[in-house]
Amino acid sequence: MEKVNIEPCVKMDTQTLDLLKIRDDVTWYLEMNHNTNIHFGNRTLIPHDLHGRSYQDPAVSIVPHPFPPNRAHPTFEGPSRDEHHYHHHQNRPPVYHQPPRPVLHSHHDHVLNRRRDSHFDAVLEGFMESQRKTSRDIETKLEFTRYELDGRLGELSTQIERVESRCLDMEEDLKKQGEAIEDNRRAIHFTKVSTKEMDNHLDEKISSLDNNLDGTTKSLNSITAVAHQAKREVAEVTLKERQCYSTMLTLVEGQKQVKAQIRDLHISLDKRSQDIQRRARGLEDKVDGVSKEVKDLTTRLANLEEKVLTEQRRPFLSTTMPRPSLL
Repeated sequence: MEKVNIEPCVKMDTQTLDLLKIRDDVTWYLEMNHNTNIHFGNRTLIPHDLHGRSYQDPAVSIVPHPFPPNRAHPTFEGPSRDEHHYHHHQNRPPVYHQPPRPVLHSHHDHVLNRRRDSHFDAVLEGFMESQRKTSRDIETKLEFTRYELDGRLGELSTQIERVESRCLDMEEDLKKQGEAIEDNRRAIHFTKVSTKEMDNHLDEKISSLDNNLDGTTKSLNSITAVAHQAKREVAEVTLKERQCYSTMLTLVEGQKQVKAQIRDLHISLDKRSQDIQRRARGLEDKVDGVSKEVKDLTTRLANLEEKVLTEQRRPFLSTTMPRPSLL
């Protein structure tokens, strides 16, 4: 009789593996009984028969003990029983933790084997059914988790679309701000051109005054006339200088306002860039263009500040030039 090895089709737990191990042990025990029951009067042995019966037959001491008796069991009884009370072929003491069995001979082994195999087939079928049930439960749980994950993915996709729309709105706002800054730069350029024209006009007037003063050395009359004319022209020049000074003050105030606007724009751009960096950590690939535009704007602002500083210095240089001597 060979051992039955069942290859599990699924991963078994420890309880099922223990059951299979017990099945192999029982198979080996029955084989041992089938091979050795001729020494014991053709009766199937139980574990209690294998212990302490050397006075019946010396072959008992050779047989190993696959199931040692539990001496701590309350219903366990030793071999010292009154055997003359039983039937002539019942040579064993009664065992109280299992039902009494009839005398089974070697030609009854096929019945035991069939009963045992059907029992273990039923056990394995129950185990496989439990495994199928657990697999079905796992499939249902996986379906529920898949449904939940689909819902969460939908929510995440909607959130990503909202963030993308917000980023597009921010890009449009930045473009509008860049256009406004470009308009301011053009206005500053036009004011710069106008101040250059005024400086050229004043230079021409001063050169004409120099020519007139050179001509006054020829005669006193012409000198006095030229002096009166020069006084009048100097008065006009002072009026024009005052006008230029007032225009310069207005330009300085306008430059201060432009600086304040540029500073506010710089602060707002910094705040916007920080908000964009916080919101677009997961969308860095899409916000690279925005960060480049912000960098370009900061460089343009720096260039504008440098140009404004140079424009501040030029009117002061024009007003601090030495006046020509009247005499």
